[in-house]
Amino acid sequence: MKKIMKHILALAIVFATLSSNATEAVTFTNKEDGKTLLMFENVSQGDQLLVKDAFGIILYKESIEKSGQYNKSFDLTSLPDGNYIFELDKKHQIRTYPFKVDLSVVTFNKAKLTVINKPVVSAKYNMVYVTSNNQNPTDYKIEIFTTLTEAILKKYIPKPLKMLLILVKNSNY
Repeated sequence: MKKIMKHILALAIVFATLSSNATEAVTFTNKEDGKTLLMFENVSQGDQLLVKDAFGIILYKESIEKSGQYNKSFDLTSLPDGNYIFELDKKHQIRTYPFKVDLSVVTFNKAKLTVINKPVVSAKYNMVYVTSNNQNPTDYKIEIFTTLTEAILKKYIPKPLKMLLILVKNSNY
């Protein structure tokens, strides 16, 4: 019985930790005026909210002004028919919320929500660490420049690697 209680307590702690770091969008559509209310529970000042079309063209961009909860009403029915995304660009991740406009009807596809964790770069003792923590690993192209045009290192990292360690010579870069 003690083991079961310990497991339940451990699961409760894990779920509490995961939910405290979550940034899920909640959307409501008002049937009277067709506007969509977008709500985020956990945003930080400086996060960017974008609306992009299927070609990646930015149709709307806003910098979040205060941390905490974010609410905004959008009239998405005025957009031409097609596929779009809300993109929440946070300090360490990018979250995309796809939606479709068809005959002035807006539908969100919550199953296609994507979360991309940004690579973290740190330097210590002449070593540069690049760490990525994505569930779907992707290829990386890493370039280090001394000026705007002079590259001193170019590295292509294939999917399976999750961490790269680069030794940078002690210099005046």
